[in-house]
Amino acid sequence: MKRLKHILIFSIAISGCFFSCESFLDEQPYSEISSENFYKTPADAQAGINAIYSNLGGYYSNNVWYVGDVSTETANRGELTGGLDVLEFVPTDPTFRDVWTVMYRGINFSNAALKSIPAITMDEALKNQYLGEAKFLRALYYFNLVRSFGDVPLITEPTVDESNNLLPRTSKDEIYQLIEKDLTEAEAVLPKNYAAAQTGRATKGAAQALLAKVYLTRQNWQKARETAQLVISSATYSLLPDFKSVFEVTKENSAEHIFSVQFKSGNVQGVTSVNSSSFASRNPNILLNGAISGSAVAAERGFYSSVPDHYRKRITMVDSFPSIYYPEITAKGKAQAGPAIMKYWDPNFGKATGGDANWIVLRYADVLLIFAEAENELNGPTAAAYVAINKVRQRARDANANGTPEPAELAALPDLAGLTKATFKAAVLDERRMELAFEGERRWDLLRTGTYMEVLKNSGKNAEERHLLFPIPFLEIQANPALTQNPGYPQ
Repeated sequence: MKRLKHILIFSIAISGCFFSCESFLDEQPYSEISSENFYKTPADAQAGINAIYSNLGGYYSNNVWYVGDVSTETANRGELTGGLDVLEFVPTDPTFRDVWTVMYRGINFSNAALKSIPAITMDEALKNQYLGEAKFLRALYYFNLVRSFGDVPLITEPTVDESNNLLPRTSKDEIYQLIEKDLTEAEAVLPKNYAAAQTGRATKGAAQALLAKVYLTRQNWQKARETAQLVISSATYSLLPDFKSVFEVTKENSAEHIFSVQFKSGNVQGVTSVNSSSFASRNPNILLNGAISGSAVAAERGFYSSVPDHYRKRITMVDSFPSIYYPEITAKGKAQAGPAIMKYWDPNFGKATGGDANWIVLRYADVLLIFAEAENELNGPTAAAYVAINKVRQRARDANANGTPEPAELAALPDLAGLTKATFKAAVLDERRMELAFEGERRWDLLRTGTYMEVLKNSGKNAEERHLLFPIPFLEIQANPALTQNPGYPQ
């Protein structure tokens, strides 16, 4: 099954019972059901963990592309106007409040599970697995927060009174210490894989891959390389032969997918994926079954033009239809609002049922590029670094997925060779720009490499120092006098 078996109605109901950061504006942040009186049985523990997973959809089917892609040179807001694509970052933008709220809600669910599950009488191995999942998810939520806003309040206990609602900001170094600790402890107890009915849960490899990304962000090259190598050496994951298969809904949760947010078509809010609608052009026939495109995200023309013409580009972005790679789309002419982003195309997407398109948070190609970058920083462009990045490039150009480097394919996207340490570093960043385009990674790559301002200015966007962080949401500052605003934004 592609969906966590028990996550649906019950976990969504539970998520409304626990305390969240939305209660910051309430006079009395209490509920009839609290973590203290809910967690009694193994079934309660499972429902609590499922609620943490369920909360992911509030970010990964709503704002992740605005935060990670539209705030860069690669994407714009499609047929919408204003907002992040023109760097109109303002504290009152609901996008930032949504991100803040979803992250802290997930953290609170995680804190409740971590506090209460240890006291439940149940199978110890399963208990440790649940605790590992809660730590992995708390680390993911905090990672998204700290990269977005910098210093944020550090909360490790469930919210049961006003004390958590009035905390000042904690240094990002302390936040990262908790993230690394959580992931290290999660890695030690999470299984390598699950039975089919549990597909989508966090694994040992997911904890390692996220930890490698955290180390890369912190420029801890040695640990980034070592941790990425653990994922590679595990022989659990591999690149799919065909790049298009990575994003086909019929091949989700396959060998390349390390951790994905699971969505399932149907009529349950928060479970159905809207990714196909959000990324599709409004070209009249692009969506089937009576659905209407949201056209909320499109590729920037400058980015589209800058990418060499090879198989991966033609799968990722389509400038005009029909396309031989998406024959079910019968419309003709230019994709509106810029080249259409096709990674989340679901040919079965429908008005009544939504879609199945998962959001891939971690995949094997990302780990290979993390390894290549860290290895280069430590030792220069070694043979191992070239092997890692060229595996990604070889698959990217292989239109017939036969594994053979044919002359036309090599001409479009040759293997890398003969680079200096500096030029190899630039090549890895450019490879990530193409391979991981529109997967919510670009902003973080530019920020951690110190190139955000330069790249955006060169693309025609008037980036300023304040744009290196998002503004703390206005309503959070109004509710909590201990919070301060990021530099350059009105308090």
